[in-house]
Amino acid sequence: MFIDEFQKFIKKLESGVELDEWYLTDFIDENIIKLSPSEAFELTSYVIGFIKNNIDSSCLYEFLYILLALQRQSETVEKPLVLISSPDFFEIIINKNSEDYIMSVVDELKNIYY
Repeated sequence: MFIDEFQKFIKKLESGVELDEWYLTDFIDENIIKLSPSEAFELTSYVIGFIKNNIDSSCLYEFLYILLALQRQSETVEKPLVLISSPDFFEIIINKNSEDYIMSVVDELKNIYY
């Protein structure tokens, strides 16, 4: 269910439709908060893989923030296998995106996982 809703969310973001200021919080409240910690942990790998394949997306902030919400919901600092196999994941993002709003989420994720 999360993956389907995530894909719908992506289409909505990319469509250019005017979104209200709560669009990201609403997505998290409706699709992440209800997940069990183990479900959230499993989905972090999916979202990380998605980000790796869409690193140049104009929606990168939203993807990273969703990853952060999943990490918080998982209630663990255990590193997903996909991060273990890609230790430079966050550095690649940093090298491609210097915007402060993206850097702040990346810094928070790095502090949690490393």
